[in-house]
Amino acid sequence: MGMMRMGRPLDNPVNWSFRVGRLAGIDIRVHIAFVIFAVVLLGMELPKTGADDPRTTVRILIDVFGIYAILFLVVLLHEFGHCFGARRAGGEADEVLLWPLGGLALANVPHNPTAHMITTVAGPMVNVVFCTLGSAGLVLWIGELGAVPWNPLHPFSPVSASVLPTEGQLWLMRFFGINYILLLFNLLPIYPFDGGRILQAWLWRRKGYRASMELATGTGMVGAILLGLFGLFTGQDWLLLMIAVFGYINCWYARRMLQEEATFDTGGFGYEFSKDDTGLDREAGKKPGFFARRRARLSAIQQEQQRRHEARQQADVEAVLRKVSESGMESLSRRQRQILEQETQRQRAFEAGPQSADRSG
Repeated sequence: MGMMRMGRPLDNPVNWSFRVGRLAGIDIRVHIAFVIFAVVLLGMELPKTGADDPRTTVRILIDVFGIYAILFLVVLLHEFGHCFGARRAGGEADEVLLWPLGGLALANVPHNPTAHMITTVAGPMVNVVFCTLGSAGLVLWIGELGAVPWNPLHPFSPVSASVLPTEGQLWLMRFFGINYILLLFNLLPIYPFDGGRILQAWLWRRKGYRASMELATGTGMVGAILLGLFGLFTGQDWLLLMIAVFGYINCWYARRMLQEEATFDTGGFGYEFSKDDTGLDREAGKKPGFFARRRARLSAIQQEQQRRHEARQQADVEAVLRKVSESGMESLSRRQRQILEQETQRQRAFEAGPQSADRSG
């Protein structure tokens, strides 16, 4: 992994990824498991000896690569939605990771329910927009509401059996179906999927952070069990079982971290700390356990992210102050006025008492 950077210990499988590009200040990384997963699925799709498939190998390859390309693009834009939502909420986001079960947007957002809600909702809204455009395009192109594949069990087929799509219409249905399925899965109330995060952010304002996490992860564990049972008893794709297992493990892990008083956000957007927790065992001479070592690594990453955030914030403030000194307040743009207003509020909060200072910007 020549592209690995500092702070990416290779003993953590999440870090087994490579960078494929950078857009809008956000690194795009692909997990090695994503590539392996795609190769395996491609092998499963290729025609077998004696198989009754009228398509040629070239046609199958075009279909598979086309669907993977749409999936890659849709998941990437979904995660970019989270990143831009995090920035809109006053946080930072500089990396997305694509892996077999979707994507992860690594973001550092203010530790409050509003910021988390904005960051979370921004991702599914990308799929809502694409579903709206795709369904409108199908209705206008084919001239029938039944052309839209609303049935989640058959997301690539029109609900009306009388519709016989052309090649172009079929690809538009695939585009709609991929967005539709991703939207439905992401809105499941299973933490750390978006639905579970939305539930946690909604409960946070009413019951506090810790209680909201306990309720959201508890709901997520029940939801994961139900999803797994649904996959087993309906004969649906084995991917449902993988998602159910992943969701259950993440909920269990988050509850375990709460019990150890490490109040950070696992999965999804990266890692969020609300306390100064070094992750070291306070009993002298006792070797830190797995969770303690993991907290220490994540704490180091978060502290470096926070240091970079504060440095950029300070540079922005200094640039605005220089412009005010040279050209006056009237010369400031809307964004520069916001930076100045946020710094003024932070200074007032700090003067009122260190504990009330908002350093998140």
